[in-house]
Amino acid sequence: MKKILTVMLALTLCALMLALVGCASNGGNNGEKSAGKIILIDKDGTEYPYDVKFDDGMSLRAILSENGLITEEQAAAMFIENIDGHIADVANDGCTWQPFDANKNMIAGKSYDEITMKNGDTIYLQYFVVPNFDD
Repeated sequence: MKKILTVMLALTLCALMLALVGCASNGGNNGEKSAGKIILIDKDGTEYPYDVKFDDGMSLRAILSENGLITEEQAAAMFIENIDGHIADVANDGCTWQPFDANKNMIAGKSYDEITMKNGDTIYLQYFVVPNFDD
């Protein structure tokens, strides 16, 4: 009887271990990138949607770079001025790409390095004239 219980316990433990390994390997998104949308709104109000792939929690700056929407030079710059050929020149024109959430609420006080995305998120980047630029 002891042998049968020992064998049953061993089989149960093996089954439990296999189940745990299976759950761990199937968790999340199976190693696939998350998907989201960045919608650029140009100065004339035209919207340019971009489907982007990224790792959950990646910064907006890294997502733009990884998806080829900004150059390495722009990725390293303080201000991102050129997104896929659309220019907002803060130094000369006092304009920038202001981030907004999916509800079009301004994301203020955060840099492109602090704004992150997770699977299914949408972020708007709107051409924006910086108030009091000339002061």
